[in-house]
Amino acid sequence: MTRFDVVIPTFNAPAARLAAAVKSARACDGISRVIVIDDGSQPPTAACEGCELIRQGNAGPSAARNRGLEASVSAWVVFLDDDDELIPAGVAAMIALSERLNAVAGVAARFERRGGLVRPKNPPGEWAGRALPHWSDVLRPIAIFGASGLLVSRRVVAAGLRFDPGLRIGEDREFLARVGQEGAIAVSAEPALTVALRDEGNLTSASHLARRIRDHVVIAERFREPTCDGYLREATTWLVNAAAKSGVDAESWRAILGLMRARGWPVPLKARVRRMFRGTK
Repeated sequence: MTRFDVVIPTFNAPAARLAAAVKSARACDGISRVIVIDDGSQPPTAACEGCELIRQGNAGPSAARNRGLEASVSAWVVFLDDDDELIPAGVAAMIALSERLNAVAGVAARFERRGGLVRPKNPPGEWAGRALPHWSDVLRPIAIFGASGLLVSRRVVAAGLRFDPGLRIGEDREFLARVGQEGAIAVSAEPALTVALRDEGNLTSASHLARRIRDHVVIAERFREPTCDGYLREATTWLVNAAAKSGVDAESWRAILGLMRARGWPVPLKARVRRMFRGTK
């Protein structure tokens, strides 16, 4: 049976929530180690039953995942956020498909939970059960490419590929896009985890969008290949509209408009009008 490690970065998580994530990982066949990286929690995270706890000063989720990668020893590593839970059958299916396709990484369908509502998030039908057609498809704005639930092989670890600690939003796609340039990414149709969604208002606040814009501009500059253009344009257009609605700071607004103009993408008229009426430039 293929062995794998699970890496869970955590920061100030309630004990019960973290314990549920660890328990879901321990329920998977083939689990070798559950590695919890406490990213500077205050008070420090208490040891969980059935996990290996590593503590570090607060450096963000990317640095925590990297620490977990470096501590891993198994053929595969699965990342899991501390408020999500793995589905054993789906994890097994994702690993089996990845091995059959000789892939370096795998992603899978998932369930999303917000409040009492749970809904499935499936990959496009033309991708399901196959390798991702091209690594740039990671930039397509759909939900299956988050870090939580992401599977990577030992080849990724050995190649020295790591998350960029300088990115806090979009770092998962940026990492996976680089991984995809090393080999195939398998796309499993069987749900491998349940993801807890944050409140929608947090995702569209001006402060969150300002950080998101800064990181998005960095990512867009890194991936200038023509195959990336359509996905990046779609994501950038969404950000412009959301930024105009939320009233982000002037520097962030100039940055996202500068990206669109540099690429020759038209700025949505509705966003410009909305920004003008907010009395900001």
